[in-house]
Amino acid sequence: MTNKLKLDEKELAKIDEKEYDDWKQTYGDLSSLYELNWGDEYPNDNDEGWNIIRIYYGGADDDIIQTNVIFPYKVGLKKTEWGNYYTVEQAVNEAFEFYTTNPNSGFSNRYQKGSNSRIWSKIYDSCNEYFSIVKNEKYAGWTAGVPIYHPKNMSFEKVQRLYPYENGSMYNGYYIVFIAATQTTHYMIAENEKAVATDRQNLFIGWGICITILSMLFIVPLTIKERRAIKVKKEPFYNKLLRFCNPAIYMKDYDKAKVEAANVLYQKLQNTSSEDVEALNEIQAEAVSKLGISLIDKELLEDLLKKVHPKNFTKPYDAEKVALASELYSILQKENLTYNEFINVVEQSKKLQS
Repeated sequence: MTNKLKLDEKELAKIDEKEYDDWKQTYGDLSSLYELNWGDEYPNDNDEGWNIIRIYYGGADDDIIQTNVIFPYKVGLKKTEWGNYYTVEQAVNEAFEFYTTNPNSGFSNRYQKGSNSRIWSKIYDSCNEYFSIVKNEKYAGWTAGVPIYHPKNMSFEKVQRLYPYENGSMYNGYYIVFIAATQTTHYMIAENEKAVATDRQNLFIGWGICITILSMLFIVPLTIKERRAIKVKKEPFYNKLLRFCNPAIYMKDYDKAKVEAANVLYQKLQNTSSEDVEALNEIQAEAVSKLGISLIDKELLEDLLKKVHPKNFTKPYDAEKVALASELYSILQKENLTYNEFINVVEQSKKLQS
């Protein structure tokens, strides 16, 4: 690092008054100013200090990943009555602590040591044969700040676009650490056109096969759901009771009372003839009470209610069908409707179709 505070105040007086005031405010109380060895370019392997890399999501309408770096580039030690014993290294280290731990820095809640490599590793892991993350070489935007370096034979505009710029400072009564920021680098998602074109052709072939398969599937008259509904609908009363009273179905979310009740009912069923309707009705009533089950499918009940509604037979008016429909509709609305009553209504409703 080198001491750069060698300015002639008489020469400064010739400069614009505002610039002179700005200079006095920034440098007037310094006893020495040191420039860190960042060299004539950035980054440089001989850099002193630290870097904080910012990576952020640019949004769906812009380049998806944007990144830049902030770093200290010079340090001023201030004049004090008893002498300033701070070193440049101490100032730089305390500036780093401020930016990474102090809530006033705006970075403390987002800083994660070593996250740069981890984030980029995840980004590159997301690349595949069709898409990848690449630098947007055509991006022409830049932050119009004050460059911290101006190479000879280069226009100021070009320097602004390429080189780091002043980005504030961190200071106290003993020193000021000047911070710079690099221009933002943009990364975008690039498509592998060759791979996409090849797969597009394969996709067309795949689509043709899929359409053929789907067409064949639509020819099948019943879906799995419809088959299940038909199976449930046609299931004998005795078999339905066996299914609902099996203790095994109450063991998954174990319910001791229901397991015991189901066990008793299941034994009764095994000792009861499938033709003994009265005994089966008693077992059904006990199962509904103790197991909280309903042998009547809700969807089938809703469909049947719509089917036997008396208003269906008023246009044109059919007195006999209105009377039968009214009777069946009232049975279905009973609070303690039994399965056998439901089945009886199903059979009786067939008369309404003639």
